[in-house]
Amino acid sequence: MLLFLIYFPIEGINLKKLVLLTSLCSFVFANNIEILNENRQELQELEKSIIEKEYESSKKSWLSPLNLDAGISRSHSFSQESDSLSKTVSIGFSQSIYKSGGIEFTIKYADDKLKSDLLSWENNNNELYVKVYEIILDISKLNLEIEQSNYELKNKEIELVLKKIEYEAGKTDIIELNNVIMTKNTAYKSNVNLQNSLQAQRYELSKYTSFEYEQIEVLDFELLNKDDFLSKNIEIMYQESLANVLKSSYEKLKSAYLPNLSVSTSVSHSNNEDLITDETTENTSGKIALNFSMPLYDFTKQSTVAKSKIEYLKQKTMIETVKNEIARDFDMALSKVSTYQSYNKITEENLKLYDDLISVNAVSNQAGMSSNYDLEILQNTQKINQYDIEINNINIQQEYAKLYFKTKGTHQ
Repeated sequence: MLLFLIYFPIEGINLKKLVLLTSLCSFVFANNIEILNENRQELQELEKSIIEKEYESSKKSWLSPLNLDAGISRSHSFSQESDSLSKTVSIGFSQSIYKSGGIEFTIKYADDKLKSDLLSWENNNNELYVKVYEIILDISKLNLEIEQSNYELKNKEIELVLKKIEYEAGKTDIIELNNVIMTKNTAYKSNVNLQNSLQAQRYELSKYTSFEYEQIEVLDFELLNKDDFLSKNIEIMYQESLANVLKSSYEKLKSAYLPNLSVSTSVSHSNNEDLITDETTENTSGKIALNFSMPLYDFTKQSTVAKSKIEYLKQKTMIETVKNEIARDFDMALSKVSTYQSYNKITEENLKLYDDLISVNAVSNQAGMSSNYDLEILQNTQKINQYDIEINNINIQQEYAKLYFKTKGTHQ
């Protein structure tokens, strides 16, 4: 069981939080679907059950059914006096015992198809899980952006107060004052939009899970090695499995045009009643036969087999294309991560500068050489920059999460 319940104190209240584990502790999303609501869980399990039942049927498709036949007939002759009632029942089957590799390829096809279908199923599940994960991270980011926006609003309010003082002192005109008012209104609207976006994301989360956002805590991911990412990438593995399915299908198709050896057997019982003499005869018999068959000529054989082979070769070529695209996606994700890290480095340098400015301004403020507004603006701006770092860290986690959910094994 990969689901852990931990209690964290939040604002003096113990809230139960569902922890989504990282690669260090195995990931809860992979084979453990408790995070999803009941309907989605049931749908996933039903889809997997269909795959398994199809596999059982496909793997045994080379086995012939055991047939039971029964019949009743009455025979009457108009040219002579005869009238009889016959009853027969028989049971038997005809089974291929050698199909020039066809039986082996049928079983191999079923195995390859199962592997491919399960990879597709897992990939579809991961798309659900990464969607939930991204929504959770988006909500976390929106909460930070709202708090950041609150400090931006405080600065805009201070700017408006200062601009009013300048206007009343005749040091600025109405146009500049109006511009500051409009800027404050724009910041306020942005804050409202962020809160609306937060509610929308909470609603979106409710489509996938019965847990509230406050009950879910997401731990940090770490950077994946590119070689590991490519070797464990589910999409690449799926494309390779499709090639295996097409290859075994091609081999199975070829075997259909080769010699086939089968054995058939049956047991029958008949009851014949002469309605004229009231005499009844019964007979029980059995037979076994060895049959050999081989198609001599099929007008569609060449094109059918050739088409099957081309589909296999096309899929083999497709694998390299997919690998290249996924490798570029990995590089693009790391490029974005590098950009966010560069932003944070610049912001950290700015924070050091604000530390110095705040220290100097605090001394100046105590000496009465600067206003409280100056110090408050600097402190608010410093906090705004601190939020930038936290938001960028979530952006980095979103890029890492996309990579993790595309791999097999790292989160299982």
